[in-house]
Amino acid sequence: MYIKLWIFSYLGFVSAVLIMFKASFVFRESAFPVMFGDVLLLSGPPVNVTCNIFINSFGSITETTMDYRLNVFLRQQWNDPRLAYKEYPDDSLDLDPSMLDSIWKPDLFFANEKGANFHEVTTDNKLLRIFQNGNVLYSIRLTLTLSCPMDLKNFPMDSQTCIMQLESFGYTMNDLIFEWLDVGAVQVADDLTLPQFVLKEEKGLGYCTKNYNTGKFTCIEVQFYLERQMGYYLIQMYIPSLLTVILSWVSFWINMDAAPARVGLGITTVLTMTTQSSGSRASLPKVSYVKAIDIWMAVCLLFVFAALLEYAAVNFVSRQHKEFFRLRKKLKEQQRHSDGKGKGNATPGNNAAHGSFYEIRRRFVERAKRIDTISRAVFPMSFLMFNVLYWLTYKVLRHEDLQFTL
Repeated sequence: MYIKLWIFSYLGFVSAVLIMFKASFVFRESAFPVMFGDVLLLSGPPVNVTCNIFINSFGSITETTMDYRLNVFLRQQWNDPRLAYKEYPDDSLDLDPSMLDSIWKPDLFFANEKGANFHEVTTDNKLLRIFQNGNVLYSIRLTLTLSCPMDLKNFPMDSQTCIMQLESFGYTMNDLIFEWLDVGAVQVADDLTLPQFVLKEEKGLGYCTKNYNTGKFTCIEVQFYLERQMGYYLIQMYIPSLLTVILSWVSFWINMDAAPARVGLGITTVLTMTTQSSGSRASLPKVSYVKAIDIWMAVCLLFVFAALLEYAAVNFVSRQHKEFFRLRKKLKEQQRHSDGKGKGNATPGNNAAHGSFYEIRRRFVERAKRIDTISRAVFPMSFLMFNVLYWLTYKVLRHEDLQFTL
């Protein structure tokens, strides 16, 4: 049994070598590149190379570096009549990847690539299959890091469009043309999930032909539509900052005479909001425009700071009666230096002045309390109005941006 398997394997290898030998030295009238030894001759119309990709994993979408990482099977198909055969009975031949150096291959590269690597565990993840009519299937597994410029104005309620561009490096469109497979050009693994995004089923397939000084080069591209899921940001940013703002309103129900409690609460909420605001920007690039999360954090910080200033106003108003007490002391000094005729009438006058001063004090205290009472309603209502405007605005903007992208 093992001898038979060895014989069949040997015959297959010999047949493949014969096909390669014939393809290297036999010239046929063709519209495709032909080889005479190590010399490549181009004649006739350009070669049409059909491409399709299968995505194994899609992730590591990074806002700071504006790129994404994915693992794909890249498949290219073209027809080379020099490789047509009849000597082997099977419809196709699966050849060892080492024979890739013996045939012509398209010079495809990824135009927006920032990093890439092949896979060699446990062997080279490459497939070379030749059919009887000369069709060639070349498949390779790659891990790519591709650039993806992002617009973060609506972050974290944004939608992004990331592209992948496949371009010819050396052959112009006179020699080589890439095109997408008619059916199933971009396929995605069934269990593919992203931690923060939802990958839309729609894929934008198109052409991105490049014009350089060296010529016009074929280029095809696919656009991936990504919609961010903001559950993480709700839990880590929005809800904590919302609770911090609400906590700052507790100050309005604390007695105005408890200065340490109200000042401590106000300073604590301000520092907490400052820390949260800094944390929200830690994982984002230093862009020059304002993002949605920046507006939220800025308004929340403004509210907690306003709550602290509110107590400063309350404390200032409640202490205005002390000016009148100082005035009373001054009047007493003047009374001592007055003549003795009015001495008998001093007590009633002093009692009246004393009562009037306490009445004035009570009025200022009531005015300060009224500020607290008004703040208890004004601050929550203002923050509620801001929330309505904020969420409606960015939900509408996100929807419009997504529809425009699609």
